[in-house]
Amino acid sequence: MIQQRPLSVYGYGTQWTGSLSRSANNSSFDDEAPEISPQEIAQLHQVQTMVQLNSSDIDWEREECVGASVGWGHSALLIQGKKSSNSNNTTRLMVCGRPHDFQTLMRLRRLPPFIRNFCIKYTLPTSDDEINYETTTERSEATKDPSILQRIASFLAGSNEVTFNEEEHRRYSNIQSLLEIPLPNGDEPAVEGLTAVISKSGSLYTFGLNHRGQCGIGTFSPNVWAPTQVAGLASLRFVLDHGTAVNDGNNTTNNSSGGGSSTGSGGGDVFKEYKGQENPIISVALGLQHGIALDSEGQCFCWGKGERGQLGQGRRFAHEAVEGGNSGEVYNNAVLEEMDEAEPNENRTFEYALQVSNFYDPYATTSPSSGEIFAPLLSPEDSKVRLISAGMNFSLAVTNNNLPFIWGKNCIPTPDCAKAVRDSTYPRFIEGLPKDEKIVKVACGSHHAAFLLEDGSVYAVGVATDQPLPMWDEALEILPPDVVDVSSLASFTAGFDRTVIVYESGDGKRQVIEIQLWSDEDLRLNGAVCPSWIDWLEEKNEEKMRNNAVQSVHRGWMHTVVVTGSIS
Repeated sequence: MIQQRPLSVYGYGTQWTGSLSRSANNSSFDDEAPEISPQEIAQLHQVQTMVQLNSSDIDWEREECVGASVGWGHSALLIQGKKSSNSNNTTRLMVCGRPHDFQTLMRLRRLPPFIRNFCIKYTLPTSDDEINYETTTERSEATKDPSILQRIASFLAGSNEVTFNEEEHRRYSNIQSLLEIPLPNGDEPAVEGLTAVISKSGSLYTFGLNHRGQCGIGTFSPNVWAPTQVAGLASLRFVLDHGTAVNDGNNTTNNSSGGGSSTGSGGGDVFKEYKGQENPIISVALGLQHGIALDSEGQCFCWGKGERGQLGQGRRFAHEAVEGGNSGEVYNNAVLEEMDEAEPNENRTFEYALQVSNFYDPYATTSPSSGEIFAPLLSPEDSKVRLISAGMNFSLAVTNNNLPFIWGKNCIPTPDCAKAVRDSTYPRFIEGLPKDEKIVKVACGSHHAAFLLEDGSVYAVGVATDQPLPMWDEALEILPPDVVDVSSLASFTAGFDRTVIVYESGDGKRQVIEIQLWSDEDLRLNGAVCPSWIDWLEEKNEEKMRNNAVQSVHRGWMHTVVVTGSIS
């Protein structure tokens, strides 16, 4: 008889990033549960094994994971006391891995394993790094010179985003075991997304790399170490940072109800003035270097890097037709320059949140003779958003009236879809979805977006998995109706190359389906698979699988996290 394990969080894949929280058991960073290729599973009948995410601060007998997310090289969990136990019901945010690294991750992956392990070992924080800055008055007292081995490791790993002059932050940069990250003001986390977290009061916090303003806190910086509130989450912004100020005639006025200051009087000065957050944030998603959030009133906001249109600040021209476009018309250079002048800031990078409101009416008709520059917009009521998600360099939103829009890198198809697609700086309507079926859930991988409809079918747009073929022109069905009972849905997530659905079948067991966007139609419609780690999990918990069922699956760059928990 196999003893049932406590409800827990499991994972598989690469361990040297620390994203599987295994440092207490494995100091050599060897993969205990490496990812098995589909060919090995199909041809050799191998089963994907998993390991438990460890932490001395989590009691899996009395606590459970109520939320999870993964990034390029880190994992985030929301841990809460079980209702059936007498433990504290406080929710805690736990993080492991490298939440402040990106370039270093890329470089470390290319190094031979023995050199990579050396670099990681000698850049890990030690007990000597635990410095009490409340009692240290001089910065020089707390800054230590790195050792020779540390200097060699730093050189081999490249220019690490975490420097040796930031010793107090090193324990937060390379976290080999789950570590609690407290929120300011005693707030409790409620929903997380990579390195963004929504408190129970609806405040949005971010932390991590911030070179491109991807934390949205109102400033650019190498890192944001502690969770910090996102700035600009309001429909109005009285003073912008474009070198222009709102003035009452001659002098600049400060009308903002929250934060910031202004200087000078109109013209070339730079201003950063934001209205305070208006409504609670209910959803958040992060791309590679940008973010998107949704508040309780249906307002959608974006921030961060926007050079490929990720922030959706442009508007659709009424007769957009560069190199064929939608109408087949080709604009000359003069017209294109006029368009650029009409939207001068559509590709800018913003360090604070901007509302996305340029959702156009996809069914309105325009004609070249009408003289309209932009396509007509939806009414403010119809522009309210209810679902959001983000891919690596694009964003996705679904309005209250069930209209899906996408914007960002390579989101506008060419007529034949055989050559490179174009960036969309505005929210572009997605064709191909059944109009009479409500979109229930959305999720984005790195290069695809998936839609779950109320009949259980799944549609997707993006880049095909089997070959780099852009398939953005219209949504294609990748799972037929009635396979998934939406009423028993547990989770709908997407990570990098696949979409994962967890639902309860008629016999009361949790089912997990993985689907991908394939270029081949037969493969696309018949390519749904059950991951092999299900067999491993059932074997470990064969007595009471119903009470240790899969809750959600989160796929990162080089690792996957599986959350299990009780179901009634």
